[in-house]
Order: sequence, then C-alpha cells, then structure tokens
Amino acid sequence: MTKPILIIQHEETEGPGYIYDWATEKQMPLSVINPQKSPFPQSGFSGVIILGGMMNVCERERLPWLANEIAWVKNCIELPIPILGICLGAQILAYALEAEVRQLPQEEMGWLPIRSTTALNFNLESVFQAHSYFFEIPEGAICLAESDLCPHQAFLFSERIMGLQFHLEWSSEDIAQLFPEYFKTYGSSEKLHQQGRDFLYKILDTHFYKLDNLR
Repeated sequence: MTKPILIIQHEETEGPGYIYDWATEKQMPLSVINPQKSPFPQSGFSGVIILGGMMNVCERERLPWLANEIAWVKNCIELPIPILGICLGAQILAYALEAEVRQLPQEEMGWLPIRSTTALNFNLESVFQAHSYFFEIPEGAICLAESDLCPHQAFLFSERIMGLQFHLEWSSEDIAQLFPEYFKTYGSSEKLHQQGRDFLYKILDTHFYKLDNLR
C-alpha cells in the first residue's frame, strides 16, 4: 500500500486546495496534521508538503511548536523523500537548510508577475502572493524565480526539495475566503488559476507521483 504524502497545515483556513484535487486524481493518499495540535510522525509517509500560515520563522521562540517543526523538517531533509514548502513552508525549509529568512521592505499581496531565473521556465503570467517575509537561497540550492519586490521566489535543493514563496494551490474560492476585501475589489482570473494549477500539477507529478512509482 502506498504511504501517504504528509501535509503540514498551519491554519484551519489554509488547506491543501488544488493539492487535494491532484491527489484524488492520482489516487495518492494524503495525511493532514496541524503541528499546533498533533505530534510529528517519524515514519510512515512518502513525502512532505508544508503549507503556509500567518506566523513566520522569526516567531519560533514565542511559538515552541514552530521550533519543533523546524527541527523535525531538518530530520526530514535527511530522508530520501520529496519535500515541497509553500510560503511559510518554503521559509521553514530554507531556514532548516541554514538560510536566513528576512522581512521584505514592502509586502507582496495579490496577483503579481514573477520571472524564471533558470532554464526551468515557470511560464506563469502572475501568481498569487501573500507574504511580508522571504527566504535567502540555501547553500547548494538553485534560485528558480524572482520578482520586482522579492529576489527569491522559488528554490530547488538536491533535486527533491522545493520551496515556493507563492500560492499555486489556492482556488478563487480559497482567495475569496481568505482575503474577502481583496477579492471584492480585484476579483480573480480563471486563466491565472488554470496556469497555476497546471504548473502545480507538473511539480507534484515530477516530485511525488513519479518518484513514488519508482519505489
């Protein structure tokens, strides 16, 4: 039986979104835990996806569970499994890889363009951003994308660990629930959601589905 992909969900309102749809389509089991309420498993999962949250890495002393999560992620990095971090999750991954996490001079909020910095072409017009902190690139990792306000939007480490500062997993319904005033003012674009969803599926296919089938 296929081991589940472990989802680390920090906020009740920030779920897996399109990741759940992808897993259903691929018949990949998911296991979701809230690190503020549940202990971290030490085995029994085939990969890890760390979602976003309102907190940041700098609050680890105030939030003991966050310090525990960072320590647990460091252990996961040593395992031969794929790991994907999104927004806060990417910052946790970078910090666990001994990179700095810093505050931006200006937060990124809403649909904003990004640029590829390597041959891996993100081919995305705009992605949805909601963050005021960003990660430095860990030693040995590759920076994959940048934006005008944030020099590091994505990184890849050791071919199986990826961090994304932006949200490809959110649907228009998710954005409307999380940011009602923004959604009321600016709405959303099904075209941009489709582009993001397709690229997210490509990442998940490459790093989780195909690797799992090779085991």
